[in-house]
Amino acid sequence: MASRRTLLFLGMGMVAAAIEIGYIGFTRVPGLRAPPAIAYLVALICVVAAARLFEMASGRAGTGDWFATVFFGASAAIEWWIAFFSPPGQCRSSIAGLSVVVSGGGGGACKVGFGIAAGICTALAIFCLWRLLRTSTVP
Repeated sequence: MASRRTLLFLGMGMVAAAIEIGYIGFTRVPGLRAPPAIAYLVALICVVAAARLFEMASGRAGTGDWFATVFFGASAAIEWWIAFFSPPGQCRSSIAGLSVVVSGGGGGACKVGFGIAAGICTALAIFCLWRLLRTSTVP
């Protein structure tokens, strides 16, 4: 496991990223090709990642079910938006900094991929929520 200092440093970086991404959504930067709600969901993911890192740095890290529930739920919402509501021909992704642009046919293959990922993330969010609720009600 990473050192306490490393976890705190990464957590602060995630808080800074959440503030920046939230600000981008709030000010509706012209280059943003998604509704502000998508930026807010990404900022939420950064906030819960920071909270989880701080929890781990405290030495009292739990199972992380709360983090996984929010992470997969927010990710699913973003992926459903890409699959159903993103502008045609604008379906983009990147792997290790290399941008992948799907063109032709309105990016249907890309949208199907995001739809599949959204379904998987939705199922994982429901599973993590079930685990979270089940463990919180067991004496």
